[in-house]
Amino acid sequence: MTNREPSERQSIWSVASGWLPAYFALFDALGTIGVIYVIFYNVFGRSHPTVHDMIWTIITNIVIVGAASATISILAVETGKNIMITGTYLEDMLNRRRARQLAEAEERGEIKARADLSAQIREWNERRLAAESKGEPFDEPPPGLNG
Repeated sequence: MTNREPSERQSIWSVASGWLPAYFALFDALGTIGVIYVIFYNVFGRSHPTVHDMIWTIITNIVIVGAASATISILAVETGKNIMITGTYLEDMLNRRRARQLAEAEERGEIKARADLSAQIREWNERRLAAESKGEPFDEPPPGLNG
């Protein structure tokens, strides 16, 4: 037996060991409800030409209920983690895209121009605040708005 992390999955049909109790409880509940429904429906709600046909229909429907119960149970216990994994992947993809765009903007000199404009705005604001504190009029337009 190998050492594995408790949350490591081997395939899409495996459940992390920490989630096994929840998976089996949900699987049992869904399966039991489904089997009871299939039997009740085929015995009381539907007419079959022969008993053999009724039994065969019940067996085939129970197989379908089992597969559906397993699928729904896996989706229910693993969806939260899978959403987080997908979210992390998309966030990483977005961060790589932003880094690429930033590098391209730096190559075009846009970052330097923005830094220069920020410095000009900061200096303008200091002059505005100084004039305001002295009670002097200040009608200089902010940088970037004076054409």
